[in-house]
Amino acid sequence: MDVPSQILSSATRLFARRGYDGTSLSAIAESVGIRKASLLYHFPSKEDLRRAVLDQLIQHWNEVLPRLLGAVTSGRGRFEALTRELVAFFQADSDRARLLVRELMDRPEEMRARLAQGVRPWVDLLSDYVRRGQEGGEILPDVDAEAYVVHVITLTVCGIAALPVVTALMPEGTSRTSIEARHVDELLRIAAASLFSTADTVEAR
Repeated sequence: MDVPSQILSSATRLFARRGYDGTSLSAIAESVGIRKASLLYHFPSKEDLRRAVLDQLIQHWNEVLPRLLGAVTSGRGRFEALTRELVAFFQADSDRARLLVRELMDRPEEMRARLAQGVRPWVDLLSDYVRRGQEGGEILPDVDAEAYVVHVITLTVCGIAALPVVTALMPEGTSRTSIEARHVDELLRIAAASLFSTADTVEAR
């Protein structure tokens, strides 16, 4: 991993856990193993770094979604591919989810503008696929396309962000790996059952 990528990774982790205001550039540089001056060479200010961290999360979907939508032709296949990718992305690094939740709470107006610009275009795209499925009878007619897409995103992000804490609500003696697997399986089942006319259980793995 190159130095800018290491900086972005460390910034994501520290911003998610300590908050933007509670994280210094020196702490990020130290976690990477470089001097603060070296960090500033790549990202001239803390705010530039914050923007780059958020841009990286959004850019991932701008790259992945067209590929997934083009590779899978069936409506159910698209659903499975997209939901698996969404869950896997945030599950691979839950600090991504925690960062987004923290930013939504701390800077709602700024995040509203950022989401409108960077995320709404592909929410519109996915909503169009839902409506096409409704026209073909594969998707339930009463599904609100845009609201459904936003709910699935929110459920995934918030669910994964909260998972380390809400595991306390599961039966004692259950391993964290088992809890995470059950959590993901049920999330995908709920998402499928509320979308398709005859939804089968979607396997998380």
